Amino acid sequence: MAEWATPSAPASSPQAPAAPRSLQLRAAIVHDWFQGFHGAERTVWEMLPLFEATPDVFTFHAARELLPAPLAAAIVRESRISSLPGIRQRGHDPGRWRWLLPYMPIYFDRLDLGGYDVVVSSSHACAAGVRTAPDTLHVCYCHTPMRYVWLPDADAERVRGAAALALRLAAGWLRRWDLRASRRPDVYVANSTAVAERIRRFYGREAIVVPPPVAVDEFQPAAQRERDHFVWVHRLVPYKRPLEVAEAFRELPDLRLTMVGIGPLAGELRANLPSNVTLHGWLERDELASLLASAGGFIHVGEEDFGISMVEALASGAPVVALRRGGALDIVRDGVDGVLIDPPATPQAIRQAVRAVVGREWDPASLRRRAEEFSADRFRARLREVIASRLKPARGGAG
Repeated sequence: MAEWATPSAPASSPQAPAAPRSLQLRAAIVHDWFQGFHGAERTVWEMLPLFEATPDVFTFHAARELLPAPLAAAIVRESRISSLPGIRQRGHDPGRWRWLLPYMPIYFDRLDLGGYDVVVSSSHACAAGVRTAPDTLHVCYCHTPMRYVWLPDADAERVRGAAALALRLAAGWLRRWDLRASRRPDVYVANSTAVAERIRRFYGREAIVVPPPVAVDEFQPAAQRERDHFVWVHRLVPYKRPLEVAEAFRELPDLRLTMVGIGPLAGELRANLPSNVTLHGWLERDELASLLASAGGFIHVGEEDFGISMVEALASGAPVVALRRGGALDIVRDGVDGVLIDPPATPQAIRQAVRAVVGREWDPASLRRRAEEFSADRFRARLREVIASRLKPARGGAG
């Protein structure tokens, strides 16, 4: 059984998180890559205040211009190859650096992490495979074992084209390397029960569950709610099920749906959008908070490792329609915080769940209290406890 540690939320503003820096240790954080400032990157951001001295951050690739300045300044090394012309990311243009995934194990294998008391790897790809000194504590915060090699069918909708071909050719070697490297961390921390089960299944290791931090303070319920108005916020990609969600509302003419997202399905979605569905390509964070604040419900029917947007919706006082699978099971209690549907997420199943949400009263204050269980302060407190409890006596320093 995975151990459970209740988590909390990260500040999404570019100001440094406010938290006591109590671990007097020389620390390094190793993260796969920074291609923006999203869930995994925010998790690293919220780790920084755990330590008296700002940790050194190592990564394969960093779009520094998209990161808070203190986080960008903490990055002491990234791969030179990822910076080559035609490879490097430029702003939100992803570039081609992810084609180098088959090379990443070599890069992380060779990182020099000598002299640190603790190394925290933040990993959904290769960062967990770094080598550390015998007297260094290595804690892996695992967002998921490498999807590309362990869950290739589930990941087929996420990675396509030349990158997908390169991964298929390298999958066998990557799987063997990843299995060997999975022995290197001293302790695994998983971001959800679903991920802890993957770690047990693929690596034969146990994991402590510490959900990632969510910026709950950026979201508040409005005094008045629009019970007929639902919100969907995700990338427009197949596994997020935007087409199915829009189709569900075609036969709910008395209700409204606002969809927010960009991605490859935008054209197909716009061409078949029901009259009661509105699509926004992009909203700033404060605009999103305002939209969620008065929403009658939030829809999230793709399978996720965790699902930060569900917590943001709960913090806004909106019940959630979610898939009974993956990270949603740690967040949404069926009939308490929203309605869970069994896979697959068909338009009919989504429609029935939406009707169930509309058909009952929900207490926004109660939903918000649920979201506060995932705050940044709680995340740091739980992760600090994991690190401090496993330090070797000679290291001490958890004052």
